[in-house]
Amino acid sequence: MKIGFIGFGNMAKSIASGLLANNILEKKELSFSTRSKESRMAIEQEWEINGLASNQAVLDCSDVVLLSVKPYQVDQVLNELSIPSNVLVLSIVAGFGSEQLNQYIPAEQIIRTMPNLNAQVNESMTALVENDKISTADMEKAKLIFNAIGEVVVIPEDQLGIFIALAGSSPALVFLFIDILSRTAVKYGMPKDKATQITSQAVLGSGKTAKDASDSPWNLIDNVSSPGGITIEAILNLLGSDFSSSLIKAVDEMVQKNDDMTNNSNK
Repeated sequence: MKIGFIGFGNMAKSIASGLLANNILEKKELSFSTRSKESRMAIEQEWEINGLASNQAVLDCSDVVLLSVKPYQVDQVLNELSIPSNVLVLSIVAGFGSEQLNQYIPAEQIIRTMPNLNAQVNESMTALVENDKISTADMEKAKLIFNAIGEVVVIPEDQLGIFIALAGSSPALVFLFIDILSRTAVKYGMPKDKATQITSQAVLGSGKTAKDASDSPWNLIDNVSSPGGITIEAILNLLGSDFSSSLIKAVDEMVQKNDDMTNNSNK
C-alpha cells in the first residue's frame, strides 16, 4: 500500500512515524508534499522519504492520501486537484465536514478522521466518521493506518463534537490536572519535575486500568478507597466542591463551541 501526505506538519509526521515503526509500510512507499520547496527538502533529508513537487503528484502515485493541511487551505488545495478514482482520501482537517469535503471528493472515496495530540506517542484516540458509501475494504484500510498510532472508534458525524470534548480537547484538561497536582506537591517541598513524573505515570496507569477493567470507574474508586483512609477523604472533598459541575460545564462549552464553529463553516 502506497500512502501519501498532502501537508506534512506535526500530526502527519506522527502518523507517518507510527506507520513506519509498526511496519505498515516502508519508506519507499511513503510520499508527501509541502507548501515550500525548502521545507520539502528539509523533510526529505531528515526522514529519507520521497517528497514530491505538487499535491497532484502525491495523489497520482498513492493508494491512500491523508489530507493534512490547515483548514483555511482546504478549499484552495482541493479546488486544484483531480482525484483519481482509485484513491482513498483520509481527511484529518479539523472543522471541515463531510458535506464540504464531498464538494470536491466523491463520498465513496473520502473518510473524515479526527486523531488527537497523543498520536505523537502512538496513543491517539482517533475517530473515523461513519460513511455508508465507503467500502468495507477502504474502512479497514483507514483502521489499519490509525491503529498504528493508537486506537480507533467509528462514530456518526453528529457525535464528533462529543468526541472532540472527550478525546480531542481533554488532553489539555488532563495536563491541567497533572500540573495542579504537581504544583501542590511543590508546596510540600517536592521538586516540580519529580512531582510531574510521579503524577504523569499515575495518570497513565489509571487510564490503562480504567480502559482494561471490567468494573466501572466508580467501582474502581471504591477499590482504591479504604474505610477511614486518605483517598476517601479526597474523594468526598471533591464531591462536595464544584469539581463535577465545573467539569460538566467545560464539556458542555466544548460541545457548544464545536457546534457553533461547524455551523459557521457550513454557511
